[in-house]
Amino acid sequence: MNLKTFNSLALAIFVLTLILALAGTCAAMSVEIRGTPFDTGSTDAQNISWDFRNFGAFFFGANKYSSLMNGSGEHLYFEDKGDSPSLGKDNPSANIIDEGELVYTVKQLPSKYRVFSEEENVTKVSFFYSLPLFGKPYCTIDDDATQLTKILFQQDENEKITLKEGESWDIAGGYSLTLNGIDIDGNKCYFSLYRNNTELDTALVSVDGTIDDRIFTAEDEFGDNSSHIYFITFVDSIFSGADANFAVFKYTWLIDKDKPLSIKSGDKFGSFEVDQALENLIVMSNANSIKINLNADSMTNITDEWYFKTSDEGKGSNGGYVIYPAKTIVVEEQQPGTAGMNTTLNTSGSVQMEGKNNTQPAVVVENTSEKNRETSNESYKSSSETPDEAETPVTVINKGPASSGFGGFLYTILPIQYGSLF
Repeated sequence: MNLKTFNSLALAIFVLTLILALAGTCAAMSVEIRGTPFDTGSTDAQNISWDFRNFGAFFFGANKYSSLMNGSGEHLYFEDKGDSPSLGKDNPSANIIDEGELVYTVKQLPSKYRVFSEEENVTKVSFFYSLPLFGKPYCTIDDDATQLTKILFQQDENEKITLKEGESWDIAGGYSLTLNGIDIDGNKCYFSLYRNNTELDTALVSVDGTIDDRIFTAEDEFGDNSSHIYFITFVDSIFSGADANFAVFKYTWLIDKDKPLSIKSGDKFGSFEVDQALENLIVMSNANSIKINLNADSMTNITDEWYFKTSDEGKGSNGGYVIYPAKTIVVEEQQPGTAGMNTTLNTSGSVQMEGKNNTQPAVVVENTSEKNRETSNESYKSSSETPDEAETPVTVINKGPASSGFGGFLYTILPIQYGSLF
């Protein structure tokens, strides 16, 4: 073993020992979700573009692949208007995006209610449309992309919630479901829906009838002042026994009826202003020119959560630079001794961390500056006030252990050390 290899091995062992000694003392790490980098010295202006395939902060669902490939979902791209020198290989060092040249579009997607997609002979509910605005999932009101409400919760098809008689289930956003009672025959259950301890609706559901009979929907007037469904649940089974009575609920779906978001031409979202607000499409572009910071340590904000990062000036080909969009999230680790607590996942950044350690679940929170919060659109403020259990996951580039403070550091640094050995 030569001296260089020995030193590298010794350093790796030292780092590993230090991390193991300090494990648990660091409870958070930042993760940057980035889009594909483009070299302005070799990329045509019309090819500076990102969608679900090359920017992880955008919405993606495997079941929505066909719709996404056909133009639904989100798209961010550069469009030269002919004023300042255009970004791209014709002007490799250009770093000014003129007004209207950075375009963001989002088109709604058709979605099935889980109970409709998983059960047979369902006629009570079927489809709704969703709109992933800056990566956050919204439900369109009456299939209109300009009228939105936040999706608070959507139960996976394999998930079940079992409630004993008298128990309550805290769903999301202050909503809860209480199982009031079960009849002696075990085929009917009586439950109530609450928000912030105020009863909103009640139901008596039987499992002896049709599939539709087992589906409960709650409706109210919101958005366009018409009545719309805001809550769905399905009674899967009921049990009545000598010692316990309980009911099992599936396919629960919930939106926030009290905070609808209306989008119209002229509305602003960070650097973007709405140019078109159509029933199936929203188009925005930058309201003012944007000067991109050509410094590898700098960020150029474009919304309250998204930003551009670049290489230093001239580090691309032909005197150009490398540019990509990104978003930072903070993954917080639950401290030892808190296993079993009800941990809320705030995944408003559309990120799902794949935690390996079930005793220390990872919590994803936003890394948003106070300055940006002050200047952000009201839709961002309202979207951060309630948990985002229904967020659609987007793959994080680093799929290492998500429950890490120093664990994530270990995952990052060891390949560097081992790379010097082999």
